[in-house]
Amino acid sequence: MNLSAIPVVKLPLVNVSTDPLDLTTVGMVLRMKQLAKTSPKFIELVHDRQLKIQICAENGMARQIIINKDKVDSEPGLNKDADFTLIFKDSDYGVKTLLKGDPSVFIAGIKDGSIKIDGDQSILVWFSKLMRLLPPKLPKNVERQFKQAKLFVRKKLGK
Repeated sequence: MNLSAIPVVKLPLVNVSTDPLDLTTVGMVLRMKQLAKTSPKFIELVHDRQLKIQICAENGMARQIIINKDKVDSEPGLNKDADFTLIFKDSDYGVKTLLKGDPSVFIAGIKDGSIKIDGDQSILVWFSKLMRLLPPKLPKNVERQFKQAKLFVRKKLGK
């Protein structure tokens, strides 16, 4: 793999807590910044959009994902004028839900009360499309090795 082919994203000084949901959200924002420069699908989704999506937990952790036309940024803390808010029952549940990236997990969480939403629900559908673009595409040989490693770990752990 040619490392010089990987896009470089400037890492600004960010105000990040050690809360797992905050770290996950910041990681998502960094990946979104990269995709905003390199992915035609992502660029098409964020083109001419101006949104503030707030991700928070009931324990008080909150961070906004700010999409301003073709730029993505984040800010810590609660903001009353967010266009859409996802409120998870706790940070760990939020991390697990976001990393799965499966819309059915979000729906199940909303139904059982583990996730509360505030704002336009069509933004949740749009956000789930963005989330599907976040995982990087692995080269086929790396993907094969990754699957073999997963099987090996499962076998050793007895799962």
